[in-house]
Amino acid sequence: MKFAVRKATARTAAVAGLAAVALLGATGCSAINQQATTLQYSASDGIVANVGDAELRNVLLVSSGPDAEARYLGAVNNPSEQPLEVTITVDGTDTRLSVPAGEMLQLGDPENEHVIPSHGSFPGGMADATVEVDGQSQQVEIPVLDGTLPEYRQYVPGGADESATEHLYETHAAEEGGH
Repeated sequence: MKFAVRKATARTAAVAGLAAVALLGATGCSAINQQATTLQYSASDGIVANVGDAELRNVLLVSSGPDAEARYLGAVNNPSEQPLEVTITVDGTDTRLSVPAGEMLQLGDPENEHVIPSHGSFPGGMADATVEVDGQSQQVEIPVLDGTLPEYRQYVPGGADESATEHLYETHAAEEGGH
């Protein structure tokens, strides 16, 4: 009988040990790694920045090169009850945006088109910028894109360079389940 009791106790201890190891293995990653869902990031191509009451969302520049004209895309939101004057300075050029109280200014709309003469960065890079709202300012880096992506081609000042995309071709996605 003593042998059977020791064997049952050993088996219980082994099962408890395996359960502890499995539990530790399942939760160990969160003990040493930051939880990805707590990180704030820009989920699209542009930046997210809050300066004063202004909320810049998905703001980017579309251009064919560092010395070429660039157009702003994205949105500037004003959740306040007062109109805002937002100034974005890139490569020495100030762009002033008037955003009515409680409204969002869509920079992709033709009536809100803002083009600057140059920005100093190659497409794929970042343009150094200063955003100023009501005396508060913040340094940001605004992504510069070209017409490689079809959704931006129509916005490139002077037209997109088609030779930059001639070598690209569309591939069809694999069917679901073929992972």
